[in-house]
Amino acid sequence: MSYCVNCGVELDKTCKVCPLCNTKVINPKQPPDTAAPKPFPSLEGHAEQVPRRDITILMTVILATTAVVCGLLNLFFFQFGSWSLYVIGICVVLWIFFLPLFFSAKLNPYVSLFLDGLSIAMYFGIIAWLHPGRGWYVQLAVPIIGIITVLFLIFAFCLRYRHRSILSLAAVVLAEIAVLTICIELLIQHYYQEPLALSWSAVVLTCSVIIDGALITILRRSGLRNEVRKRMHILDP
Repeated sequence: MSYCVNCGVELDKTCKVCPLCNTKVINPKQPPDTAAPKPFPSLEGHAEQVPRRDITILMTVILATTAVVCGLLNLFFFQFGSWSLYVIGICVVLWIFFLPLFFSAKLNPYVSLFLDGLSIAMYFGIIAWLHPGRGWYVQLAVPIIGIITVLFLIFAFCLRYRHRSILSLAAVVLAEIAVLTICIELLIQHYYQEPLALSWSAVVLTCSVIIDGALITILRRSGLRNEVRKRMHILDP
């Protein structure tokens, strides 16, 4: 029986080097047995990649079956309300969200994000149809979903073509958060017919401007930029 002289782990009689620390085995009384079968396979196993078409069929079948079964249960058994529309809507939204996984080589990312926004607007439309109110869907839900979709498209454009560093992307995200909070506050005030004025969103805007100012300064000064990247272990192109 041999033990590694470096880490002390017990070694198999066939080992020429320690499998844990890769130290050479030196035992004159018991040299490595090259004839005995090794305890571990010498070739690494690789699982075959699942075809994308099979994944698409599987997810489509699961979501479609869920939607159909819930619809039938709502129609013939549990007939209180139209609860199945929530499930059907979620299944449609999830299928649209999975489109990049199904057609990653063919689907434009901007088209995918736009379809995601449309699917969410559709789902809120189902809720608005089941629970009609004071026009909240048209005056609040649709504008907010549209703004969020546009902001995601802008971020995707920056990520793909313009700004690839973590610091510059963080600056873009903070600016978009400020824009989103301002739009939400103004839309809520307009919905309740209140005077348009900034209150809590002004605090978010102030914080975003301060942090963005610091980030832009760091990005424009190479010394600061390199020091921050080094201290935060950021690997940027």
